[in-house]
Amino acid sequence: MMRKSALTRNQKGCRGRITLFIYESMDRAGGIQSIVARQVELLQNSAQKVFVICKAGATVHDLPRTILIDYQQAPGDILQQVLRNCPASEVCIDAVALSPEAAPLAYLLQQETSKVSRLIECNIVLTILHPRALMRETERRHVHLLNKIAAYAIGIQNLVFMNEQCRATHSVFLSRDLSACPIVPIPIDYRKPRWSRSEDVATLRIVLVGRIVAFKAYNFAIPGIVAQLTAQGLSVTCDIYGYGSEEDRLEKLIRLNGVEKQVKFKGTMPLEQFDEIVAGYDLFIGMGTAAVQSAQLGVPTLLAIVDEENGTYGFIDAAPFGNLGESDIYVPSHDLKAMIEFYTEASPEQRREISRRGIAYANRYVGDEYVEKLTHNSTQRTGIYRHLSGLYCQFYIWMARDNWLRRTVRFVGGKRAEERAR
Repeated sequence: MMRKSALTRNQKGCRGRITLFIYESMDRAGGIQSIVARQVELLQNSAQKVFVICKAGATVHDLPRTILIDYQQAPGDILQQVLRNCPASEVCIDAVALSPEAAPLAYLLQQETSKVSRLIECNIVLTILHPRALMRETERRHVHLLNKIAAYAIGIQNLVFMNEQCRATHSVFLSRDLSACPIVPIPIDYRKPRWSRSEDVATLRIVLVGRIVAFKAYNFAIPGIVAQLTAQGLSVTCDIYGYGSEEDRLEKLIRLNGVEKQVKFKGTMPLEQFDEIVAGYDLFIGMGTAAVQSAQLGVPTLLAIVDEENGTYGFIDAAPFGNLGESDIYVPSHDLKAMIEFYTEASPEQRREISRRGIAYANRYVGDEYVEKLTHNSTQRTGIYRHLSGLYCQFYIWMARDNWLRRTVRFVGGKRAEERAR
């Protein structure tokens, strides 16, 4: 049984509204972290209260320490911190989980609110920002199962997807028709275009910004592509910014292709320096929030495709609104090297037109009602399902964090490794 939608409840009016972003990895830099940082600034500028529940000590994006709450605390303690400077009556709380691991905590926070006051509304949502968010290739099968049950526990109605591709893959994974679940594209703040092409520069300067991980496969095609273009007599350089588990693979490919002078891996790019740095290049290649922000600056932006080293949808405006790199069989794709060659041959006016189209496309993502749209149809379980879901969410959190079972497995594994080494 479900309660009425959050929109109906909120129409009653609340004296205060509090937004909670729940995401463990705020100590790193990436697309999700940038979404949180932008939304925090927006909400604070409108005098709304906002907190970020994350790993203790997270300082990325220079978020005010006063709004950071350690996610490892008990849900009741977290709620008390949230309400400490807020009246515990007629308050609306929007708990936005930005990863599968955050969803159970969001659900338990919703449960805790009913213990404090019946006047406190708590709307929860798990926003799906990747087509394989609940079933990452890097996770073991038991984690996929935990995530699947968690989705049912918090309620399928509380799932919100970034685009149609994310919804389609999760519909298959969960064996459910998810067409009733809303799609809310990622938000971006408005920025003025600042890109200008220096016509007297003979070298094409390419930049990539994104995590160095397997599904962002375009990173690993670039060394070979640059080597081929150089052999064709073209002058091309590429700077790659990012971090991730595949950094060694990328650096090895740069060496194997003999392009150490043309291709540089520069590590993490601070979010606050993105605009200034990226605006100085001729061409951006990537996906996700970085691609939108690059296009918004006016930099011609090729949209890469998840898991495809040599695939691109072409310039960003060619992709359906909401798709920032997810694979879609209904959208034509192009060869990445061929698109770079096309751009090298483009006239100054053609490049300016590509820039103008990219700006118009990217600005469609500008909006200031992201949280409201996410929680528009949020619901709350009641009766026996509420209690069973709460028990499972407690179990999920216990499994996801260090516990005696994990320590036992590590101990036994270490002993066996020692025995094999003898």
